[in-house]
Amino acid sequence: MTNHRRAFTVGVLALLVGAGAVAGTAAAQSQVTLTVTVVDGDGDPLSGIDISATWDDGAGGPTNETTRANGQALVDVPEGANVTLEIRDDEYVRNVPYVVTDAETEAIEVQVSESATATVSAVNETGQPAVDARVRLYRDGNYVVDRNAGGDGTVTTRPIEEGEYSVIVTKPGFYRNLTAVTVSGETTTTVRISEGSVLLQASVVDDRYDDSRPIRDATVRIESDSGFDGAVPTLSDGTASVSVPVNDRYDVTVTKEGYETVERRVRVGEQEESLDVAIQRTPEISLTPDNRQVVVDATVRLTVTDEYDEPVANATVTRNGTEVGATDADGELTATVPTAGNVTFTAASGDLTATTTVTAFRPGEETTTGGAATTPDRTATATETSAGSGPGFTVALTIAALVAVAVLARRRR
Repeated sequence: MTNHRRAFTVGVLALLVGAGAVAGTAAAQSQVTLTVTVVDGDGDPLSGIDISATWDDGAGGPTNETTRANGQALVDVPEGANVTLEIRDDEYVRNVPYVVTDAETEAIEVQVSESATATVSAVNETGQPAVDARVRLYRDGNYVVDRNAGGDGTVTTRPIEEGEYSVIVTKPGFYRNLTAVTVSGETTTTVRISEGSVLLQASVVDDRYDDSRPIRDATVRIESDSGFDGAVPTLSDGTASVSVPVNDRYDVTVTKEGYETVERRVRVGEQEESLDVAIQRTPEISLTPDNRQVVVDATVRLTVTDEYDEPVANATVTRNGTEVGATDADGELTATVPTAGNVTFTAASGDLTATTTVTAFRPGEETTTGGAATTPDRTATATETSAGSGPGFTVALTIAALVAVAVLARRRR
């Protein structure tokens, strides 16, 4: 009895799973029919027009159908899909595909236009080809062509709809040209562009300060991919101006000795352009003793400052490689100099270091140019004494004087 119940249960489960799978498959394959009518610019239906339908961003389909005598075609697509309908015909075209959102059974009218092409030739003031000029054809919010011309300055479109277009031709160093063109059949047109320039002004300041001080004699170099290259120094107000070709992108590099190099990229159109550049001094620290020559075991006050002469707190200071402490809020530290000769102090703050040397000597010693302590030479003093500059010489002078006085006294008698 138990075995029969288990078999029954398993059978029911199998039926349920199978039914679910069939239902899921049916749901996944649920189709709707789009009744697509293709018409020309006057609204008249067109027969023999091929339609290709894709969905899921092109992953689904294609489904291909051709319009009948009444201009209609029935296209089956997944329900709820976003469907793209493309017209494929030698005589009629659409510049952009027709998109059906959240497809359901519905009727759709797709308008097409007679096919045409446009050939645009871009030339300069002298009529020579504007090599690599950018040519764009614009209509109804869409660019039907956007590419660079070749060495002959010419671009020919793919088949596009007949009608009015805006033709835009640009090239670095040239003014933009916007021209209206009527495209029909095989249309050709020539668009002339002219060279021009505008001022690009850079304003360079040091923004370390609250009042952002202008930087004089900074070098402003301006370069473009099209070959422009110029450099000028900033004036006392921190500005530098350069005349540059219109409609181009420029790399601006600002340099000054003692300052970090700053690079900026700017696009210049057909109006004067200004650029604000902030630079700061190259990070560094300095270590300065209050006295460079001291007596052994005396102390020296060491001060650590940054590139703006502001105190650096918590800088680690070593003496001949041995740590002696860290600077206080004023960037100062007092250390002893325990040995004679040159003593090297080093300060470190982050990745920055600075070194200074203090010379120490013992009392009664002199220091040579190299900083080594020496004992003064007493030989010369002893020699000078024996030659008559010491006490013996003084006694002899005194006796001679007394003798002279006695002689004079006798003569007077």
